[in-house]
Amino acid sequence: MPLPKGITRIVNRRTGKEYWYHQERRGKPDAGPRTALPEFGTPEFYREVARLTGAAQAPQNTIAKLIADYKTQPEWAKRRPNTIATYETALGHISDAWGKQDPAGLTAAHVLALRTAFADRPSMGNMVLVMVRALMMLAVQTGLRADNPAREIKKIEETPDEAKPLTAEAWAAITSDAAPVALQRVAVLGRATGQRISDLVAMRPADRDADGIMLTITKLRDKPHWCPLRSEEIAIIDGWKQFPAATYITRENGRRHSDDTLRFAWNAFAATEAGKALRGFTPHDLRATKVCDERIRGRHHGQIAAMVGMSLEMVTKYSRYIDQRLAAIGTGAEQANAKSD
Repeated sequence: MPLPKGITRIVNRRTGKEYWYHQERRGKPDAGPRTALPEFGTPEFYREVARLTGAAQAPQNTIAKLIADYKTQPEWAKRRPNTIATYETALGHISDAWGKQDPAGLTAAHVLALRTAFADRPSMGNMVLVMVRALMMLAVQTGLRADNPAREIKKIEETPDEAKPLTAEAWAAITSDAAPVALQRVAVLGRATGQRISDLVAMRPADRDADGIMLTITKLRDKPHWCPLRSEEIAIIDGWKQFPAATYITRENGRRHSDDTLRFAWNAFAATEAGKALRGFTPHDLRATKVCDERIRGRHHGQIAAMVGMSLEMVTKYSRYIDQRLAAIGTGAEQANAKSD
Protein backbone atom coordinates (compact mmCIF):
# COMPACT_ATOMS: atom_id res chain seq x y z
CA MET A 1 0.00 0.00 0.00
CA PRO A 2 1.44 3.42 -0.96
CA LEU A 3 2.83 5.58 1.83
CA PRO A 4 2.44 9.36 2.03
CA LYS A 5 5.22 11.84 1.32
CA GLY A 6 7.75 12.30 4.05
CA ILE A 7 8.11 8.59 4.89
CA THR A 8 11.61 7.33 4.11
CA ARG A 9 13.32 3.96 4.33
CA ILE A 10 17.08 3.56 4.74
CA VAL A 11 19.09 0.33 4.84
CA ASN A 12 22.34 -0.22 6.69
CA ARG A 13 24.67 -1.57 3.98
CA ARG A 14 26.73 -3.56 6.45
CA THR A 15 23.98 -5.28 8.41
CA GLY A 16 21.08 -5.10 5.95
CA LYS A 17 18.84 -3.78 8.73
CA GLU A 18 16.22 -1.30 7.57
CA TYR A 19 15.03 1.85 9.33
CA TRP A 20 11.99 4.00 8.64
CA TYR A 21 11.47 7.62 9.58
CA HIS A 22 9.30 10.63 8.83
CA GLN A 23 10.65 14.03 7.77
CA GLU A 24 8.73 16.79 6.03
CA ARG A 25 10.43 18.45 3.05
CA ARG A 26 13.40 16.11 3.32
CA GLY A 27 16.49 17.52 1.55
CA LYS A 28 15.13 21.08 1.57
CA PRO A 29 16.64 23.97 3.54
CA ASP A 30 13.51 24.15 5.67
CA ALA A 31 13.27 20.38 6.24
CA GLY A 32 11.45 19.39 9.39
CA PRO A 33 12.79 17.22 12.21
CA ARG A 34 13.45 13.51 11.54
CA THR A 35 11.19 11.19 13.53
CA ALA A 36 12.04 7.48 13.84
CA LEU A 37 9.13 5.13 13.17
CA PRO A 38 8.27 1.73 14.71
CA GLU A 39 8.94 -1.50 12.84
CA PHE A 40 7.52 -1.40 9.35
CA GLY A 41 4.24 -3.22 8.81
CA THR A 42 3.16 -3.23 12.44
CA PRO A 43 -0.02 -1.49 13.66
CA GLU A 44 2.23 0.86 15.66
CA PHE A 45 3.98 1.89 12.44
CA TYR A 46 0.76 2.85 10.70
CA ARG A 47 -0.66 4.60 13.74
CA GLU A 48 2.46 6.75 14.01
CA VAL A 49 2.41 7.51 10.28
CA ALA A 50 -1.26 8.47 10.56
CA ARG A 51 -0.49 10.75 13.50
CA LEU A 52 2.36 12.48 11.69
CA THR A 53 0.79 12.79 8.25
CA GLY A 54 -2.93 12.25 8.71
CA ALA A 55 -2.90 10.09 5.58
CA ALA A 56 -1.91 6.47 6.15
CA GLN A 57 -4.25 4.03 7.83
CA ALA A 58 -3.62 0.71 9.50
CA PRO A 59 -3.40 -2.17 7.00
CA GLN A 60 -6.53 -4.13 6.27
CA ASN A 61 -4.44 -7.21 5.47
CA THR A 62 -2.10 -8.98 7.89
CA ILE A 63 0.04 -12.11 7.86
CA ALA A 64 -2.28 -13.61 10.49
CA LYS A 65 -5.25 -13.12 8.16
CA LEU A 66 -3.24 -14.55 5.25
CA ILE A 67 -2.47 -17.66 7.34
CA ALA A 68 -6.17 -18.08 8.11
CA ASP A 69 -6.98 -17.76 4.40
CA TYR A 70 -4.27 -20.29 3.53
CA LYS A 71 -5.93 -22.87 5.77
CA THR A 72 -9.20 -22.50 3.86
CA GLN A 73 -7.57 -23.60 0.59
CA PRO A 74 -8.74 -27.02 -0.71
CA GLU A 75 -5.18 -28.41 -0.60
CA TRP A 76 -4.97 -27.89 3.18
CA ALA A 77 -7.76 -30.34 4.00
CA LYS A 78 -6.24 -33.01 1.74
CA ARG A 79 -3.03 -33.21 3.74
CA ARG A 80 -2.39 -35.94 6.29
CA PRO A 81 -2.85 -35.12 10.01
CA ASN A 82 0.89 -35.43 10.73
CA THR A 83 1.70 -33.05 7.88
CA ILE A 84 -0.89 -30.54 9.09
CA ALA A 85 0.56 -30.70 12.61
CA THR A 86 4.04 -29.91 11.26
CA TYR A 87 2.72 -27.09 9.11
CA GLU A 88 0.77 -25.67 12.06
CA THR A 89 3.95 -25.47 14.11
CA ALA A 90 5.79 -23.61 11.36
CA LEU A 91 2.85 -21.27 10.76
CA GLY A 92 2.78 -20.54 14.48
CA HIS A 93 6.38 -19.32 14.33
CA ILE A 94 5.52 -17.13 11.33
CA SER A 95 2.50 -15.68 13.09
CA ASP A 96 4.53 -14.94 16.22
CA ALA A 97 7.10 -13.06 14.16
CA TRP A 98 4.92 -11.20 11.66
CA GLY A 99 1.26 -11.81 12.50
CA LYS A 100 0.34 -8.12 12.66
CA GLN A 101 2.33 -7.07 9.61
CA ASP A 102 1.03 -6.34 6.12
CA PRO A 103 2.06 -9.06 3.64
CA ALA A 104 2.90 -6.30 1.18
CA GLY A 105 5.67 -5.06 3.46
CA LEU A 106 7.52 -8.37 3.81
CA THR A 107 10.99 -8.34 2.24
CA ALA A 108 13.59 -10.98 1.42
CA ALA A 109 15.63 -9.64 4.35
CA HIS A 110 12.71 -10.38 6.70
CA VAL A 111 12.44 -13.94 5.36
CA LEU A 112 16.17 -14.56 5.64
CA ALA A 113 16.24 -13.26 9.21
CA LEU A 114 13.40 -15.55 10.30
CA ARG A 115 14.95 -18.57 8.59
CA THR A 116 18.32 -17.81 10.20
CA ALA A 117 16.67 -17.62 13.63
CA PHE A 118 16.28 -21.41 13.36
CA ALA A 119 19.92 -22.11 12.50
CA ASP A 120 20.11 -24.51 15.45
CA ARG A 121 16.94 -26.30 14.24
CA PRO A 122 17.48 -26.60 10.49
CA SER A 123 14.51 -28.87 9.83
CA MET A 124 12.10 -26.40 11.41
CA GLY A 125 13.87 -23.45 9.78
CA ASN A 126 13.38 -25.06 6.39
CA MET A 127 9.75 -25.87 7.15
CA VAL A 128 9.17 -22.22 8.13
CA LEU A 129 10.70 -21.21 4.80
CA VAL A 130 8.42 -23.62 2.92
CA MET A 131 5.39 -22.11 4.64
CA VAL A 132 6.51 -18.52 3.97
CA ARG A 133 6.89 -19.38 0.29
CA ALA A 134 3.38 -20.83 0.21
CA LEU A 135 1.90 -17.83 2.01
CA MET A 136 3.64 -15.34 -0.26
CA MET A 137 2.51 -17.29 -3.34
CA LEU A 138 -1.06 -16.98 -2.07
CA ALA A 139 -0.46 -13.26 -1.46
CA VAL A 140 0.66 -12.86 -5.08
CA GLN A 141 -2.29 -14.87 -6.39
CA THR A 142 -4.78 -12.78 -4.41
CA GLY A 143 -3.25 -9.45 -5.38
CA LEU A 144 -1.79 -8.54 -1.99
CA ARG A 145 1.68 -8.11 -3.47
CA ALA A 146 3.45 -8.42 -6.82
CA ASP A 147 6.28 -10.82 -5.99
CA ASN A 148 7.30 -13.65 -3.68
CA PRO A 149 10.20 -12.47 -1.44
CA ALA A 150 10.89 -16.03 -0.22
CA ARG A 151 11.46 -17.51 -3.66
CA GLU A 152 15.21 -16.84 -3.79
CA ILE A 153 15.97 -17.68 -0.15
CA LYS A 154 17.83 -20.98 0.09
CA LYS A 155 17.11 -23.67 2.64
CA ILE A 156 19.46 -24.30 5.56
CA GLU A 157 21.80 -27.18 4.77
CA GLU A 158 20.78 -30.04 7.03
CA THR A 159 23.07 -32.67 8.47
CA PRO A 160 22.52 -35.90 6.49
CA ASP A 161 21.01 -38.94 8.17
CA GLU A 162 23.93 -40.42 10.10
CA ALA A 163 22.10 -43.19 11.95
CA LYS A 164 24.50 -45.78 13.34
CA PRO A 165 23.98 -49.17 14.98
CA LEU A 166 23.78 -49.36 18.75
CA THR A 167 26.79 -50.82 20.53
CA ALA A 168 26.39 -53.92 22.68
CA GLU A 169 26.69 -51.68 25.77
CA ALA A 170 23.96 -49.33 24.56
CA TRP A 171 21.65 -52.24 23.76
CA ALA A 172 22.24 -53.75 27.20
CA ALA A 173 21.36 -50.41 28.81
CA ILE A 174 18.14 -49.82 26.87
CA THR A 175 16.87 -53.36 27.49
CA SER A 176 17.89 -53.52 31.15
CA ASP A 177 15.43 -53.47 34.05
CA ALA A 178 16.71 -49.98 34.87
CA ALA A 179 15.26 -48.62 31.61
CA PRO A 180 11.62 -47.49 31.52
CA VAL A 181 9.29 -50.12 30.08
CA ALA A 182 8.42 -47.83 27.15
CA LEU A 183 12.09 -47.64 26.16
CA GLN A 184 12.56 -51.39 26.48
CA ARG A 185 9.65 -51.88 24.12
CA VAL A 186 10.71 -49.25 21.59
CA ALA A 187 14.13 -50.92 21.52
CA VAL A 188 12.65 -54.34 20.76
CA LEU A 189 10.15 -53.05 18.18
CA GLY A 190 12.68 -50.73 16.59
CA ARG A 191 15.35 -53.39 16.21
CA ALA A 192 12.82 -55.98 15.05
CA THR A 193 11.16 -53.83 12.37
CA GLY A 194 13.59 -51.01 11.55
CA GLN A 195 10.77 -48.45 11.53
CA ARG A 196 10.88 -44.77 12.47
CA ILE A 197 9.80 -43.65 15.92
CA SER A 198 6.59 -42.13 14.50
CA ASP A 199 5.49 -45.61 13.39
CA LEU A 200 6.80 -47.48 16.43
CA VAL A 201 4.59 -45.48 18.82
CA ALA A 202 1.50 -46.48 16.79
CA MET A 203 2.07 -50.27 16.81
CA ARG A 204 -0.57 -52.42 18.57
CA PRO A 205 -1.24 -56.11 19.24
CA ALA A 206 -4.11 -55.80 16.75
CA ASP A 207 -1.50 -55.18 14.05
CA ARG A 208 0.25 -58.51 14.58
CA ASP A 209 -0.20 -60.60 11.45
CA ALA A 210 1.04 -64.20 11.26
CA ASP A 211 4.85 -64.10 11.60
CA GLY A 212 5.01 -60.34 11.34
CA ILE A 213 3.30 -57.03 11.96
CA MET A 214 1.25 -54.80 9.66
CA LEU A 215 1.85 -51.07 9.77
CA THR A 216 1.58 -47.93 7.71
CA ILE A 217 4.76 -46.00 6.98
CA THR A 218 4.02 -42.38 7.81
CA LYS A 219 6.95 -41.04 5.81
CA LEU A 220 5.58 -42.79 2.71
CA ARG A 221 2.11 -41.22 3.00
CA ASP A 222 0.78 -44.07 5.17
CA LYS A 223 1.81 -46.80 2.75
CA PRO A 224 0.78 -50.25 4.10
CA HIS A 225 3.73 -52.50 4.88
CA TRP A 226 4.20 -55.92 6.44
CA CYS A 227 7.36 -56.51 8.49
CA PRO A 228 8.45 -60.09 9.21
CA LEU A 229 9.43 -60.91 12.78
CA ARG A 230 11.77 -63.59 14.06
CA SER A 231 10.42 -66.19 16.50
CA GLU A 232 12.42 -64.73 19.39
CA GLU A 233 10.98 -61.28 18.69
CA ILE A 234 7.43 -62.63 18.47
CA ALA A 235 7.81 -64.35 21.84
CA ILE A 236 8.89 -61.10 23.50
CA ILE A 237 6.31 -58.87 21.81
CA ASP A 238 3.36 -61.23 22.33
CA GLY A 239 4.43 -61.65 25.93
CA TRP A 240 3.61 -58.02 26.71
CA LYS A 241 -0.11 -58.90 27.04
CA GLN A 242 -1.37 -55.53 25.86
CA PHE A 243 -5.02 -54.86 24.99
CA PRO A 244 -5.42 -55.49 21.23
CA ALA A 245 -6.34 -51.89 20.37
CA ALA A 246 -3.87 -50.27 22.77
CA THR A 247 -0.41 -49.23 21.64
CA TYR A 248 2.53 -51.29 22.84
CA ILE A 249 4.39 -48.16 23.92
CA THR A 250 2.69 -46.06 26.58
CA ARG A 251 3.65 -43.52 29.19
CA GLU A 252 3.51 -44.24 32.92
CA ASN A 253 0.05 -42.67 33.11
CA GLY A 254 -1.21 -45.12 30.49
CA ARG A 255 -1.48 -42.58 27.69
CA ARG A 256 0.19 -43.22 24.39
CA HIS A 257 3.59 -41.73 23.65
CA SER A 258 4.19 -39.18 20.92
CA ASP A 259 7.43 -38.88 18.98
CA ASP A 260 8.53 -35.97 21.17
CA THR A 261 7.63 -37.49 24.55
CA LEU A 262 9.44 -40.71 23.68
CA ARG A 263 12.56 -38.85 22.55
CA PHE A 264 12.44 -36.91 25.82
CA ALA A 265 12.22 -40.18 27.79
CA TRP A 266 15.14 -41.61 25.78
CA ASN A 267 17.33 -38.56 26.48
CA ALA A 268 16.33 -38.47 30.15
CA PHE A 269 17.37 -42.11 30.63
CA ALA A 270 20.62 -41.54 28.70
CA ALA A 271 21.44 -38.77 31.18
CA THR A 272 21.35 -41.24 34.09
CA GLU A 273 24.20 -43.46 35.25
CA ALA A 274 22.30 -46.59 34.19
CA GLY A 275 21.68 -45.21 30.71
CA LYS A 276 25.02 -43.51 30.02
CA ALA A 277 25.93 -46.04 27.30
CA LEU A 278 23.05 -44.57 25.25
CA ARG A 279 24.61 -41.11 25.11
CA GLY A 280 25.25 -40.18 21.51
CA PHE A 281 22.52 -42.52 20.28
CA THR A 282 18.90 -41.77 19.30
CA PRO A 283 15.84 -43.94 18.61
CA HIS A 284 16.57 -43.47 14.89
CA ASP A 285 19.76 -45.51 15.36
CA LEU A 286 17.60 -48.60 15.78
CA ARG A 287 17.02 -48.46 12.01
CA ALA A 288 20.72 -48.80 11.32
CA THR A 289 20.91 -51.54 13.94
CA LYS A 290 18.21 -53.53 12.12
CA VAL A 291 19.99 -53.17 8.77
CA CYS A 292 23.32 -54.33 10.20
CA ASP A 293 21.64 -57.25 11.99
CA GLU A 294 20.16 -58.47 8.71
CA ARG A 295 23.46 -58.09 6.86
CA ILE A 296 25.15 -60.26 9.48
CA ARG A 297 22.37 -62.83 9.02
CA GLY A 298 23.20 -63.01 5.32
CA ARG A 299 20.53 -60.78 3.79
CA HIS A 300 21.49 -58.74 0.77
CA HIS A 301 20.61 -55.07 0.45
CA GLY A 302 17.55 -55.65 -1.73
CA GLN A 303 16.06 -58.15 0.72
CA ILE A 304 16.52 -55.78 3.64
CA ALA A 305 14.92 -52.92 1.69
CA ALA A 306 11.85 -55.13 1.11
CA MET A 307 11.71 -56.25 4.74
CA VAL A 308 11.93 -52.78 6.25
CA GLY A 309 10.24 -50.72 3.53
CA MET A 310 13.37 -48.63 3.14
CA SER A 311 15.06 -47.37 -0.02
CA LEU A 312 18.04 -49.33 -1.29
CA GLU A 313 20.12 -46.17 -0.97
CA MET A 314 19.40 -45.87 2.76
CA VAL A 315 19.98 -49.58 3.37
CA THR A 316 23.40 -49.26 1.74
CA LYS A 317 24.16 -46.16 3.76
CA TYR A 318 23.25 -47.77 7.09
CA SER A 319 24.98 -51.04 6.28
CA ARG A 320 28.34 -49.39 5.62
CA TYR A 321 29.15 -49.91 9.30
CA ILE A 322 29.21 -53.66 8.80
CA ASP A 323 29.82 -54.18 5.05
CA GLN A 324 33.55 -53.50 5.20
CA ARG A 325 34.01 -56.10 7.91
CA LEU A 326 31.89 -58.63 6.03
CA ALA A 327 33.86 -58.02 2.84
CA ALA A 328 37.17 -58.31 4.67
CA ILE A 329 36.37 -61.76 6.06
CA GLY A 330 34.44 -62.96 2.97
CA THR A 331 31.25 -63.93 4.79
CA GLY A 332 28.19 -65.47 3.20
CA ALA A 333 26.39 -62.15 3.58
CA GLU A 334 28.96 -60.35 1.46
CA GLN A 335 28.91 -63.09 -1.16
CA ALA A 336 25.11 -63.08 -1.34
CA ASN A 337 25.12 -59.33 -1.74
CA ALA A 338 27.61 -59.52 -4.61
CA LYS A 339 25.35 -61.97 -6.47
CA SER A 340 22.01 -60.27 -5.84
CA ASP A 341 22.56 -56.48 -5.71
